[in-house]
Amino acid sequence: MAEAMFLPYHFVDFLKKPGLACKAGTVPLDAYLCLTKSNGGNDSADSLLGQLRWMKDGGNGTTLNSQAGGVAIDLAWKGQGKPETFVKIWDFMCRNKEALKKLKVEVCAARDDPDVKIVKRTGNVFDLYFKDRSDKAAIEAMIDDRFFGIDCIGFVSNFLVWCGEWSEYKGVVPSKWAAHHHKIPVHKVQDLKPLDVLLWGGHIAIVDWVWKPIDGDKVEIDVCQSSAGGPQCNERAILRDLKVKNSDGRWMFDIFNAGSRPMPVRAHCYAMRREGFFW
Repeated sequence: MAEAMFLPYHFVDFLKKPGLACKAGTVPLDAYLCLTKSNGGNDSADSLLGQLRWMKDGGNGTTLNSQAGGVAIDLAWKGQGKPETFVKIWDFMCRNKEALKKLKVEVCAARDDPDVKIVKRTGNVFDLYFKDRSDKAAIEAMIDDRFFGIDCIGFVSNFLVWCGEWSEYKGVVPSKWAAHHHKIPVHKVQDLKPLDVLLWGGHIAIVDWVWKPIDGDKVEIDVCQSSAGGPQCNERAILRDLKVKNSDGRWMFDIFNAGSRPMPVRAHCYAMRREGFFW
């Protein structure tokens, strides 16, 4: 636990502006993807990575699973992959484009109904994406079609690794986060500091900056997260004290104003702080 040299918005920019450097070029990871079917699911990724991970490099070399690591592939599959894992996957595909002609996938939309998969089209990866496109454009199109992306847990957890607070990935579901990682409760919005996390039952975001208190029970802040629209910074949002606790005894806050790029999740939240972690 230590002083952070980077803020969450730096991580947003790393992922998106300009993006992740791979052999195809610099590719923005600008999509939200979540295993949870009520959050859209990962059906496109599911159709790809279960096959691609066992493909051999050059036809007789080591598998992608061996090169990137089984756990790392699992995390990318569910929307919590490390940046370097995405780069390894993309580089592997670009080296093995001919083999992608034999890899059939389903291109799926986000689920509206958790029980209903929405298949838009099917085909092999080469013809759908790499044929008549640059490698960079092919990967960007696959990101648009939900083969790759990052969810809220993946964003916050990978930020903590990227900025050096964690030596390895330790994500847990948002409802368990306070018990494992950020254990100090924040009682009032005007006590919020950069790097505090905001928690909902099924979502997590992180405070990037605190601008100013307002009227004694509100505060203007920037918030970073990955949600609808992918990794993002919601600037000048206003949180307000509700002056009530939830069933776990946490003081609850209201999203009084969702910011200039509106925060996608608007329900009441609470805030927690990690001991010894500060800007």
